[in-house]
Parts: sequence; C-alpha cells; structure tokens
Amino acid sequence: MVDDKYLLALSAFHLGMALFCTNQLLLHQRHQRVYVPLALFFVTQSVTEMLSILDLVVVDESYDYVVSRFNSLHVPAVFAQPLLLWLYVRALTSEDDGPPIRQRLWHAVPILLAISMVVLFWTIPKSLFAQNDLEFADLSQYIQAILIYFQLVEVMFYVQVTLYLVLIMRMLSRYRARLKDLFATTEDRELTWVWWITTTIGAYLLISIAEILADLFGIEMFQLFSEASDLTNGLSSLAITWVIGIWGVRQQPGLMPKPVGNTPPATERELAAAKYERSALTDDHAARIAAKIERAMTKDMLYRDPNLSLWDLAKHISVTSNYVSQTLNMTLQSNFFDYVNKWRIQDAVKQLHDTDETILVIAHDVGFNSRSSFYNAFKREMNTTPSALRASRTTADPTS
Repeated sequence: MVDDKYLLALSAFHLGMALFCTNQLLLHQRHQRVYVPLALFFVTQSVTEMLSILDLVVVDESYDYVVSRFNSLHVPAVFAQPLLLWLYVRALTSEDDGPPIRQRLWHAVPILLAISMVVLFWTIPKSLFAQNDLEFADLSQYIQAILIYFQLVEVMFYVQVTLYLVLIMRMLSRYRARLKDLFATTEDRELTWVWWITTTIGAYLLISIAEILADLFGIEMFQLFSEASDLTNGLSSLAITWVIGIWGVRQQPGLMPKPVGNTPPATERELAAAKYERSALTDDHAARIAAKIERAMTKDMLYRDPNLSLWDLAKHISVTSNYVSQTLNMTLQSNFFDYVNKWRIQDAVKQLHDTDETILVIAHDVGFNSRSSFYNAFKREMNTTPSALRASRTTADPTS
C-alpha cells in the first residue's frame, strides 16, 4: 500500500497549484470569456483535492460516514471538468462569442445526474457505513436501486468524457484550418499543447475503461498496478493540471489579430457581417483585387513580414479583408497561409541559387520565424530540402 503521507503531500501540492492558477486566470482583464471557464476548471480541481485531503486527514472510523458523505461532493466537480475544458477550448478557438450556452442545455445533464447521485448517497442510512462486509443481495431493494443508478451514472461519465474529447478535437481541426485563412505564420498560435492534453486524457480514459472491464470479467491484467493506483492516478491528474496551468494561464486567443499602433483591428463580428457583401464582388472586381495582391508581393515584398496577417494585407491594398479572403480562395485558388508561403519559398529558392547566405539567414530574410517551419514549407512546395537544392546547384556549376 502507498503511504498516506505521500498521497497527502501530493493532494496538498495539487490544491496549491490549482488555487494559484485560479487566481492568475481571474486577474486577466481581457478575454474573460476564455479564462473564466478555465478558472472554474481549476476551482473544481481545488474542491476534489480539498475533499481528498479531508479523507486522508480524518482517521477516526466513527466519522467515516461523515467523511464519505462530504467526499461525495467531488462527483459534481469531476463531472463539470469535461464541460469546463470544452468551454475553454471553444472560447479559445472561436472568433466571436459563439452560440449562447443556454441554447445547449443538454450540457448540464451529466452535472444534474451527478448532483442527484450526491442527494441519493446522503439518503443511505448511517448504519450501512459500519457494515463493510454486506453482499449486494443482503441490501434492501432501495439501496440496490441506488447502487445500480450509481453505476449507470459512472457509465454516463465515461460517455461524457468521450463526447467532449471528440468535440474538442473537431474544434481544434477547424481552428487549425482557420488559422491558415488568416495568418502567414501560425507556429505561435498553434494549440499543440491542447492536442497533447486531449490525446493524453483519451489514452487515460481507455486505460480506465480497460481496468473496469478487466475487473468485471475477473481478468488480473492490471494486478501489478492495483496497489499504486491511488498514487498513479494522483500523479497523472497532477501532470495534466500542471500542463494546463502552465500553458492555459498565458495562452491568448489565436484567431484575433494583434493590435498595431492606435488602429483597432477588425473583429470577427465585423468580418461575419461583411460576408453579406460577397454578392457585390464581381469577377472583374476580384481580378483587380488579385492584381493588387500580386503587386503587394512582387513589388512591396509584403510576404517578408514574419507576422503578416490577412488584415495587414487588406489594409496595405485598401480592400476589405472579406474581399481579400474571397479573392484568395476563389480567384487565386489558395488560402492565405499557402499563398504567402509560396512567395516566401520562391524568394528562398532564388537566394539559394544566387547567394551564399546560410539557410537560416535566408529563412529569416524571406519571412519565416524558425528553421523547422522553413524546412517544412520548403519540402511541401519543392519536394526537396534547401540543402539538397543548394547541393544540386553546386554539382551543376562546379565553379560556383
């Protein structure tokens, strides 16, 4: 058995970290719709850890029934966590407030079931807490019904987690695609850490389900881990909370342009309103906008700006960002990210042939922020690497 003092220290550290993250998130003045759900997520973490500490501290068996009843309050907190994490990712990847949550009341069903589970648990007579050896058949029909209901609610929890993991992954996929419509460089806006958290929770969910099924069918495949299950569960939960805390506290919404000077950036609400203007964009008008975009790249070399966004391009050529986006997609047959990076790669190829600058210098010169992003874009566009292309130039011209 794992010594309770280690579990107590782990819970205390987890509680302190959750409270610290809650405080930091609530200090944010901007984007509160993003940070409040995550702050509430850490509040639920704090509740579960405080109840765990209570369970570990109170060792008097005469108070077991009291501790058990209060410990049942962690169930609604745990059920709220998948919803709160989904709300956080939803706000983080949205360009506006999105549909009001009151239009999706089904999200509250698992939490209501968890609350009903707590209410029923408190109706269990005190005398049963002192009779640990009772078989299921020895219990009254009422208690049997409660226990069966508890098992059904537990199944609902696993269904809930699975559903929210799928919804989060779908949001992340749409978010990644949308980034390429708006930004030429997306590395600092990618939510890679959210992908890792989602994948880790998914793997942990599969292991938990496998343990339940193994126990149900009498399979001892997890016997080696049974004694340390409390510690491993605590460490896994702490690791997930740690990553969410480190990245979540400082993560900014990715689909919003960074303000430049005193000019307020266009909001997505304005962009959405501009969609109604699309019918006014004729083929001739789109062709003129396409020519302006081409001139901005060839003459002004706008693609060399590592932080170039759709809004920057629209402002540069004095055209609404909605028209620029439509022209890129419909006339130039490309999203903003691929279009700008194609120009960057063309410039890089020319420099690789005509200069002896290092590959890193060329990558930064044409607008890339990192060597890795340059290599990935170059390989995708040219089906070779910058080093291989330069080597082929040297082979073709031995005097160079």
